[in-house]
Amino acid sequence: MPIYEYRCKRCKNGFEALVRSAREESLVECPHCEQGEIERVLSSFSVTSSGGTSSSGASCRPKPGGFR
Repeated sequence: MPIYEYRCKRCKNGFEALVRSAREESLVECPHCEQGEIERVLSSFSVTSSGGTSSSGASCRPKPGGFR
């Protein structure tokens, strides 16, 4: 069951919702203003390295000093 990120088109509130099926997505409402005018936004993901730190795509950036 995926958790999606949404943004309310009226109050611009960002929130997450657990959506079990595409049919349930039409029932999602903003928890702040309780309106159904929402849009799904692209989520970022978190990666855990062997060092135990969490980042959002940081492993794709070159280290200071870069490649030579």
